[in-house]
Amino acid sequence: MKQASSNSLVTVICPTCAAPVTWDEQSPWRPFCSKRCQLIDLDEWLTDVEDECEITQE
Repeated sequence: MKQASSNSLVTVICPTCAAPVTWDEQSPWRPFCSKRCQLIDLDEWLTDVEDECEITQE
C-alpha cells in the first residue's frame, strides 16, 4: 500500500489488472478495481482448489 501522508488517500494496485485503486468507501471492490476483477480472482482461486482436490484424490 502507498500512503503519502496521514490525510491522504491510500492507493493500492488491483491484484488482477494492476490498475490503481483508492482505498475508501468509494471503492466497494477493494483491493480490486471492479467486480469483474474480483470475479476473475475468485475463479482463479477456485480453479486452484479444484486442481488440489484432484491431485489429492489420485
